[in-house]
Parts: sequence; C-alpha cells; structure tokens
Amino acid sequence: MKTITLLVLTFALVGCGYTFQGSRSSLPPDIKSVQIARVDNLTTQTGLDVQLQEALRDSFERYGAVRVVDREGDADAVLKIRIEKVDTDVRSVTGESDIAVSSDLVMVLSGELTKTNGQILWRDESMEFDSDFANVSEGIVAGSSSQAQSGTDFGTLQGLESRELSRGQQRQALEGLVDEASRKIYLESVSADF
Repeated sequence: MKTITLLVLTFALVGCGYTFQGSRSSLPPDIKSVQIARVDNLTTQTGLDVQLQEALRDSFERYGAVRVVDREGDADAVLKIRIEKVDTDVRSVTGESDIAVSSDLVMVLSGELTKTNGQILWRDESMEFDSDFANVSEGIVAGSSSQAQSGTDFGTLQGLESRELSRGQQRQALEGLVDEASRKIYLESVSADF
C-alpha cells in the first residue's frame, strides 16, 4: 500500500511539472556534457582559482542537468571563468581605545559557456558578489608583567591578533562568495529554472 501511495504521489508531482531547482537544462539538446576549464585568476588571492573551479564542479555535479567531463575533447561545451578582482573596503573605524572595523569583500568574475565549435551559449562579463566581514572590536588592555619584561609592545601583539582574526573572517567570507558564485553561474548558464 505504501509503495502504491508513493508511486501515485511521484506521478502527481511529475505530472504537475514539479522539479527540483536547477535540475533541468535550458541548453540546446545536443549539450549533454561540459568541461570546466581552469579558472583564470587575475588577483593576488592564491588558490582562489582552484577553490572556485572545485565549487563549480560540485554545483554542476549536484544539479546533474549536464555531465561534467575532464577533457575538452569529451565535452559538448566548455565553461571558462575569470576572477577579475577581489577588493576589501573598510567601511568604519570608531573610538579612541576601541577599534571597530566593518569591511566589505567584493569579488568580480566574468565567464562564458561555449559550444566546442565556439558558439556562445551564455556570457556574463561582470558578475559581482559581496559580503560583510571582520567586525573586530578590541579594547586596549594592560599587558602582563612577563610581556612587559620581554620588551614586546602590547599594541603590536594586539594588532597581530586582530589581523589574524580579520584574515580568518576574510577567508570565511571569500569561501561563502565562491559558493554563491558557483551556484549562480550554474543557474544562469545551464538551468531552465532560473
């Protein structure tokens, strides 16, 4: 009885046109496989190209509307993405004894999906993704006696900790932007549901 109910429900959903977002392709019917070319990175953010390429591959494989292949010779289309820039803009600094920094991280990409014969299937020359990060607030605290004896400037130590925290928050924000970008690129270039 449960099997029959499940089958009826499945056919009803399919009959109503219900599908999961991203699972259908808007590409021509002859495009069944895509090669994700090596991402070009014009920024100083090392490893960002590899991170984005892996995220793109994950998005394409997750939704499954087209098959991802490793070699261009096996592909019906090729996706090329370029990281144009990554900028960090400090939005606010407040207080004499407290430092409060709120920053914006902006990543700009360009990309295109082309058939292997060169016909452009999708192109976006300026995709911008942004995120807030590094809300750092640190008060000035008196140093310990051992720190005073070592001759290490407490302000220097505090600045190092703050910078490391900020870098970690920036990396986390950048990972979020990479995930957002890979999903958007997939949905815009392939998905009929977008």
